[in-house]
Amino acid sequence: LKQITKEVASKGHLPSVHGDHSSDMLGCGFFKLWVTGRFDDMGYPRPQFDADQGAKAVENAGGVIEMHHGSHAEKVVYINLVENKTLEPDEDDQRFIVDGWAAGKFGLDVPKFLIAAAATVEMLGGPKKAKIVIPSISPAQIAEALQGRGWDAEIVTDASMAGQLVDVRPEGILKCVDGRGSDNTRMGGPKMPGGIYAIAHNRGVTSIEGLKQITKEVASKGHLPSVHGDHSSDMLGCGFFKLWVTGRFDDMGYPRPQLDADQGAN
Repeated sequence: LKQITKEVASKGHLPSVHGDHSSDMLGCGFFKLWVTGRFDDMGYPRPQFDADQGAKAVENAGGVIEMHHGSHAEKVVYINLVENKTLEPDEDDQRFIVDGWAAGKFGLDVPKFLIAAAATVEMLGGPKKAKIVIPSISPAQIAEALQGRGWDAEIVTDASMAGQLVDVRPEGILKCVDGRGSDNTRMGGPKMPGGIYAIAHNRGVTSIEGLKQITKEVASKGHLPSVHGDHSSDMLGCGFFKLWVTGRFDDMGYPRPQLDADQGAN
């Protein structure tokens, strides 16, 4: 449990457990179900510690203990699949909130995690009513859009990419989608056309000052901003920037940058 607390902190979150004012640390219904064997038939072994020991271990490893008040009055369960987004509790309009995307971030079996969450709500007498929050565009819609442009597009699962999908790392550069080799080996960052040029392009930002602000924004969100060139065309070796600056996106409504490739890189 201490190691998990440290892992959660290392991935940029503040670990916590909770109790409540009526049952102290057994006020966490999930833990009470777990420690009393209510998950036995689902194959989950019981914890080898009690609620107070668990809370103390988390606190000693740098986590937080919170205490809830009031009675349960949740009317719905929100299952949120929008990555890096959450909902905030409202004690005057209660809902259970399950961030399903976070299970994937910690390498959990997501369907198993969600079924355990559902079982928890059921055993606590909560509402068997769910709202599943998904991104506004679905994988099927993306595939359909690409197929409409003549692409061969298929949807694959994360399980089929096991060993290839890796955790995004802060030391990895937010880099271009270009698949060629690089003199930079820090490849564990997000991939966007042209690196941070993609953000400027999408927002219609065309100035050097605007590009500087985007660079700072990317860094503030935990990524290492980048652009690239190549050994044959110098900073115009980024095909995305070359298309942008030469007006190949004009008919899509994107204004051209008011800077050249060298100015952008500097």
